[in-house]
Amino acid sequence: MGFQREIKATMGVANPGDIVEAINTHSLMQQMVTEDDKCKVGSFVRKGTKVDGCINAAGTSGVIGIIVNDKYYNSADEGVTLPAGTPVTVAVFGVIAVTNTSTAAATFQDKVYIKESDGTLVFASATASGTVGNTDTGWNVKQGCEPGDIAFLVK
Repeated sequence: MGFQREIKATMGVANPGDIVEAINTHSLMQQMVTEDDKCKVGSFVRKGTKVDGCINAAGTSGVIGIIVNDKYYNSADEGVTLPAGTPVTVAVFGVIAVTNTSTAAATFQDKVYIKESDGTLVFASATASGTVGNTDTGWNVKQGCEPGDIAFLVK
């Protein structure tokens, strides 16, 4: 074992839905089932309307977390729309990679909101409040990015 030879200013490369930090004590995962056919790996989901343990992508109910890429429980690739009734793993908190679907850049410590109309992400400074039609996810940006790139979110 040698001495550390480099210091990285940014985190590594990840795919949407990847659990970014390896310390499992800093994340909480729940096994759930999709209620609608709009849920995607690496996207936020909300509490379902039918029974406990069900989730959906649409609606105005509270945000539960992000569907993670879990090779043991669900083998879907990031960005793939999952059919209703699919078992998934949802990160309630932790550090997770997502695609910036917003038209604006995400910067460190921005709050993350979801547009209720189409599910895209909206980023706002930590001191700003959300606008009507956006739901506060309770997550913040840990490592920012440009639109279409990968952002790391933390809760």
